[in-house]
Amino acid sequence: MIDKVKLIINSFGETRVKANELLSNHTFLRIGGPASAFYIAFTQSELTKIIETCRDLKVPFLIFGTGSKIAISDQGFLGVAIKNRTKNIQTISVKGKVTKVGIGIAEALIEVESGVSINKFIEYLTSQNLSTYEFINIPGTIGGNLFLNHSLQTKVESIKVLDQGNTVDIINARDLDLRKHIILSAVFRIKAKN
Repeated sequence: MIDKVKLIINSFGETRVKANELLSNHTFLRIGGPASAFYIAFTQSELTKIIETCRDLKVPFLIFGTGSKIAISDQGFLGVAIKNRTKNIQTISVKGKVTKVGIGIAEALIEVESGVSINKFIEYLTSQNLSTYEFINIPGTIGGNLFLNHSLQTKVESIKVLDQGNTVDIINARDLDLRKHIILSAVFRIKAKN
């Protein structure tokens, strides 16, 4: 496997893939030994490419966001640790309302990439005058939380995933499976702030 990890490092570049990187430097609890290789994905394209490469070479990989919901052994991880820092948030649809005081937003559909922290999502919603109460005091990123938080899943219209065959698909929250899917982004239906 060492040769396969070296191949990944050479393919993506030594400036992007670090060998024997301590994972304690990248997790919330500050614990965790070295990973054979460590990569930070900043875009969906980078995330899917590193995953596809690991799968093609049959190299184990671990994906995490802020590292707030994982504990990694001090012995480290034999494979490629991928820190998901995808960061795009965009309003894709707005539903309005007309009242006596004028025209306003009733709700919006917001697409959020899986590496976005819940805090950054709250900042965006606040700037758009959209409701944030469902997201307060939730640590971590969108991707990790969608697997764990049922109340968050109820706000999702659709989820873009990478499946086991490296195919990008759009699914709903009830079909989400940790063993089969890697979350790339999710579309949330968010009401206007009262």
